[in-house]
Amino acid sequence: MPRPGTESGARITKLLIVRHGVTEWNREGLAQGMADIDLDEEGRRQAHAVASSLASFDIDAVFSSDLSRAVHTAEPIAQRHGLEVVQDPDFREVDQGEWTGLTTHEIRRRWPDLWGPARHYSARPGGESPQQVRRRMLRGVAGVVRGHPGQTVVIVSHGAAIRWLSAEALGYEDRRAARIRGLSNAGVVTMDGRLEDGRLVLENLVRLDGGAPDLDDPNI
Repeated sequence: MPRPGTESGARITKLLIVRHGVTEWNREGLAQGMADIDLDEEGRRQAHAVASSLASFDIDAVFSSDLSRAVHTAEPIAQRHGLEVVQDPDFREVDQGEWTGLTTHEIRRRWPDLWGPARHYSARPGGESPQQVRRRMLRGVAGVVRGHPGQTVVIVSHGAAIRWLSAEALGYEDRRAARIRGLSNAGVVTMDGRLEDGRLVLENLVRLDGGAPDLDDPNI
């Protein structure tokens, strides 16, 4: 696959953003956040499958959240290209705070005003806000783009964190981010990143599953 070109003098970094494979907590509908839950057997199969699906890309670097489920999704991708996984905590999932380990039903019952679409723009009790996650994701991506201009880079991260990074690429403020369709485990979105006067610009978001990103979240 050809390398990204240039636009307005800025070298474009092609970003392949991957959600980690499935875990037991995903199956049980538990809020994982920064709990270090590893892939289950199906998640490991998904990791190898997504590595195969990305094999045609000329990948120059592989980055990952430092949580096990992300690292172990990233490793098969990196191995196919003779690369090492670079771990960066900026790509972690949102800190779910008091929600960690709880089911959707429990969260909805105890914090009814923070569930539904509100969870996409409201802080978790004792945890992070979407704005905090977006800032650190952008900081991490800016470092990747700065270090890999004109290259193709994989970043393995997490569902909510990818949602708010996608919102940035789509130009959505926090409340409109609730309309972004959730990415399945081992799903991939691509986007172009460049630095313009030192500021990170993200654009041209595409879901590799062929779906349109601007749909109501099917999990609501």
